[in-house]
Amino acid sequence: MLLKSFKPVSFVITVFFLLLGSSLNCFSQTKTNKYDIVLAGFTIGSMQADKTTSPKAEDYQLHSKVEFWFFGKIHVEFLQNVNFKNGQLMKATTKSDSNRGNFVTTVNWNKDHYDVDANSYKFHNEESIKQAVYGTPAKLYFQEPKNGDELISENFGMLTKVIELEKGVYEIDVNGNTNTFYYEGGILQKVVLENNLKNYSIKRRVD
Repeated sequence: MLLKSFKPVSFVITVFFLLLGSSLNCFSQTKTNKYDIVLAGFTIGSMQADKTTSPKAEDYQLHSKVEFWFFGKIHVEFLQNVNFKNGQLMKATTKSDSNRGNFVTTVNWNKDHYDVDANSYKFHNEESIKQAVYGTPAKLYFQEPKNGDELISENFGMLTKVIELEKGVYEIDVNGNTNTFYYEGGILQKVVLENNLKNYSIKRRVD
C-alpha cells in the first residue's frame, strides 16, 4: 500500500520548489538592526535599519519615527533608501515628514558624477559630486569604517570623511554638525548626533 501511494512526479515537484526557495534565499539576505532614539535621557522614538544583500548589490533602508515636546509637539518620520552596486553608491533617496514640512533628497549616479537635489529644513543643495563614492552613513549601521573613508551624506548630498578618534570611535562632519559612532567588536552600539537644539543619541536595542 505504501508503494502504491507514492507519487514520483509530486515528489520531484516538491523537491524542486524546496531547492528553488533555498537558492533564492542564498541570493538575497536581509539583516535588521533596531535602535532607540534618546534625548536628554528619555526615549523619544525608534529606528530600524535593514541591509539586503545580493551577489552584486547592497540595499540599505533606515526608517525612524520621533515625537517629543519642545515649545510644542514635534513629530518627524524619516525614511532613507540607499543602493550600492559592485560596491559603488548608485542611488540614495531620503524622505522626511514633519510638522516643520516635508522634504525629499535624491543622490543619483549619472555616468561620471552624482546628480544631487538635497532638501531639508532651511537647506538646499544641488552641487554635483564629480567622483565615484563607496560609502554613506547608512552603511555605518552595519559595517565599522576605517580612518579616512570618504562618504556621501544621503540627507545633504555632501562629501565627508571618517576620522578615527580612538579604537572603535569614529566621527564624521555632516553639514557642520558632528556625528560620532561607537563600536564594540565591530558592532555599532551608539551614535551621538550633534543638533542645533539638543544633541541626541541612537542606541542599539538588544531584544
